[in-house]
Amino acid sequence: MTRERLEVLADTLLVGLFVFVASLPLVTAFSAFGAGCAVLRGGLPAGRFWSLLRVQWVPGVVFAVLWAVLVVDVVVVLTVLPAPAPVRVAVLTASAAAGAWLLAQAGLGWRGALKFEAPRPMLMAALVVAGVLVWALPPLALVIAGPLALAAESTREG
Repeated sequence: MTRERLEVLADTLLVGLFVFVASLPLVTAFSAFGAGCAVLRGGLPAGRFWSLLRVQWVPGVVFAVLWAVLVVDVVVVLTVLPAPAPVRVAVLTASAAAGAWLLAQAGLGWRGALKFEAPRPMLMAALVVAGVLVWALPPLALVIAGPLALAAESTREG
């Protein structure tokens, strides 16, 4: 690997850690993810994350509520309800689509989130892979937001 690629990897993981720390109060997750996307979009050093973080409370509460609904939905369908396999797959696909849409909107900021765009399949796949990785290795939850922000930025059109 070249030095530039290692720097991008290190910055991505550091941004993921910063997003995790800034998202501990759940309503700041929207703003933290947006700041992480801005750092990775501009190729800025990871240390600029804190200067770009501007907490927006209303979109943050909406984001937190929607994200909690998605998580509860997936947990209930996978563990509690005796649903047949096609129903489980449909719920997981719908949850991945909604989660990818939420991540894309957080990357755009609240003004960009007012424009509706369909969820991107590659971002849905990245979200599913991130979920599997965190399920298999729970400590990855500390840094997984960085690769998700990078995926949101790389699948962005325009």
